[in-house]
Amino acid sequence: MEEKNDVIVMVERALIVLDLLRNTHTRLGVNEIAKRCDFTPSTTHRILKTLEKSGWVFQFSDDRYIAGEKLSFLVEKNNLYLALKDVAAFVMERYTEESSQAMNLIVRENKDCYILQQSRSNRLVDYIPPLHSKLPFYASAGGKILLSELPISLVDNIINSCEMIPLTANTITDPNAFWQELRTVAKQGYALDNKESSDFAYCISVPVRDNEGNIIAALSFSGIIGIQDEAELSKYIPILNEASREISQSLYRCWNH
Repeated sequence: MEEKNDVIVMVERALIVLDLLRNTHTRLGVNEIAKRCDFTPSTTHRILKTLEKSGWVFQFSDDRYIAGEKLSFLVEKNNLYLALKDVAAFVMERYTEESSQAMNLIVRENKDCYILQQSRSNRLVDYIPPLHSKLPFYASAGGKILLSELPISLVDNIINSCEMIPLTANTITDPNAFWQELRTVAKQGYALDNKESSDFAYCISVPVRDNEGNIIAALSFSGIIGIQDEAELSKYIPILNEASREISQSLYRCWNH
């Protein structure tokens, strides 16, 4: 009976921690959570580690916590993007170092897409926009990925909400041609920016998915120069897909439990 009561007490304490994180719009460390819940730090640490294994909480690289994918990622996009930005940074830096190519992680907010995370190469000049820049969805590989599996009515609204201004001679500005491009992207699983946003560089992008297969971001090698034929870009597809899987698995850690 005493053991059963101990289990009930720990469940109640875990629920208190979850409730705190659910209602707090900032990440908290173990000591802060312990103080607010009136628990000891050691008890709080054990609760958090147990909850993290099953995806109820998410731990950042700075050891602080927010509510995890089972509580907040579906309804709190800010929490999802905070966690996504954190886990992607390490993966992107490693793949940039190995490939000597800059990387962008792009997400969508309504009709806009922007760079959430970025890793730059050691080159003197990277032909990529700064971190947090907004990108034209119709002239960026990441934008095409983010729209490629959305409902038709939503994509129509996005296309109709802005003017598709030519940025280079290769920019797609015709809605019908852009729709055909999205169908191709959805079928092949990757997107290209064939000098559509810049006269100097290519970009290739793949989806980053949640644990239900929905696209939550686009991951790209960006500002690629020195390419004579866009077919040369195909060598980056398996590398990007591998990096994308790593990001998803780090974000949704409970996949492995």
